[in-house]
Amino acid sequence: MKREMWRGIACLCLAASLCAGGAEAGTGELEQSAPRHAWAALTQSSRDLPRSALVDKVRLTWPLIPGAVRYQVTLLSAPEHKKETVIYAETVSAPGTEIRLEALRGAPFEKTYWSVCGLRLDGSPIGRFSAPQLLASAERRPVAPLLLSDYGEMAEPPLNLVYAWVPVQGTSSYEVELWREDGGQRERVRHYYTYEWMLYDEAPLRQKGDYSWRVRALDGNGRKWSDWSEPETFTVHAPVTVAALGDSITHGGGAVMTPPSRAMYCWESYAGLPVKNLGKSGDNTYELWWRFEDDVLPFAPKYLVIMGGVNDFRAGVSARVTIQNLSHIAEKCRAYGITPIFATATPICPHLMEKIWDIETAAWNWKAEQLAVNEWIMAQPYAVDVATPLTDEDGELKASMTTDGLHPDAEAKKIIGEAIGKYLRENFGLHGDK
Repeated sequence: MKREMWRGIACLCLAASLCAGGAEAGTGELEQSAPRHAWAALTQSSRDLPRSALVDKVRLTWPLIPGAVRYQVTLLSAPEHKKETVIYAETVSAPGTEIRLEALRGAPFEKTYWSVCGLRLDGSPIGRFSAPQLLASAERRPVAPLLLSDYGEMAEPPLNLVYAWVPVQGTSSYEVELWREDGGQRERVRHYYTYEWMLYDEAPLRQKGDYSWRVRALDGNGRKWSDWSEPETFTVHAPVTVAALGDSITHGGGAVMTPPSRAMYCWESYAGLPVKNLGKSGDNTYELWWRFEDDVLPFAPKYLVIMGGVNDFRAGVSARVTIQNLSHIAEKCRAYGITPIFATATPICPHLMEKIWDIETAAWNWKAEQLAVNEWIMAQPYAVDVATPLTDEDGELKASMTTDGLHPDAEAKKIIGEAIGKYLRENFGLHGDK
């Protein structure tokens, strides 16, 4: 819910620079990505290879497991997961990892298998380990990072991007670039350095155009360690029909470690029609009101879904103040010919929040304030109730639908997205192409 939480999980940039007025001199076109498989790369001269390709390793990847905070990866001496067949085990945060082959401890590479299991916050397994696969079928000696992002599949990318990739063995840091092309002109609009495998971009992406982003690994002296990844491409449209203004519940992400770059944890993915994601992690309703002109108007939506308030009532802000802020947002909408559609503020689960090191304790009266805010919301001309299906008999966020007690996870995001999509179709006649 708050940006500080994600910074604590994903760490900070080492340095960042924005090219606001155009491309940096001499940047030129995007470099061509290296071959994805190392055996093709090994046909090149060793002088042409990035140093990362000289490390004998394999890269393993797997689909997101709903609710998984971490993953346990094992290497096996046989195609069955037993204590006696485990050669090597590690726990990772991303749905992918690179493992040096020295971890085999002399076991034959061609007869080694691997398997993975999702883990909850307390370390308990989610289901069973996956069916063992031959390690030889994995990517060996990868020459470039592999991106972990679904922007290319989203109908509308979010306003605030999050870059993520499979961590690279042996690297010290990473370099990230974002490029924009519009009307035949190409420019580099973001250039960051980071020590981590996940980077939150604090600069909103408001200009329409075709974009691509890529990353490469660097050594301890800031020199090339790997080739550039294959770029991920996506398009920012303007104007749009529907946009959503909100906090991290709108921005996306869940299960503590999964960022908003993954569609599984973004409710907009389940709406059944394009919704421009204008969510920003950590925002309270005053901040939503304050950034309206900067972040909403560039996209000129006809309809604006407004979902905020959680960061108000959990911090002790009175319902009166929250309602006043939401009223101001509705007034701005009407002033610009935008139809405001409110969604109820989701509940929280305080006892789960206490288990996360950097989430503040909820205000003692949060429940009464939430109910007052939601009563006002449901009295508006256009309002959809997404909170009730997520609420347990005690008025709290269902424990089965959240990991940290604050952010709804995949199942809950699906409920939210489907409810909002259904409301938009039934009340405004919107469909998947609008």
